[in-house]
Amino acid sequence: MADNTLSVKIGSRVVSPALPVVNGSPPSAVEKSFDKSLQGFVKENIPLESTDGIQTRERVLSRMGVLCRAWIKSVCEKRGLPREVVNSAGGQLFTAGSYRLGIHEPGADIGKNMTI
Repeated sequence: MADNTLSVKIGSRVVSPALPVVNGSPPSAVEKSFDKSLQGFVKENIPLESTDGIQTRERVLSRMGVLCRAWIKSVCEKRGLPREVVNSAGGQLFTAGSYRLGIHEPGADIGKNMTI
């Protein structure tokens, strides 16, 4: 059975469509032709993120997550919450915009001029 999830791996992240696949049948000849044209346009006109750039973004996001969780714990401590609450406090960062959609340009937004 063919995998119709349309999930792709970008760096170390697996990106999946937000909605289920409407039509999982193989592409038609017209669709293949259009895809070839579109891929050619993308290759010539849209720069791709380097592996180093992707890894930098992932390191920045990871570090931001660590800082966010540390801040949450510090707020819990300042409010005088019990130690078990402080220890279990956490959070998670989610990306949005062009990065979340996988259409960001190299060096844009996350990781620009950052080293971690």
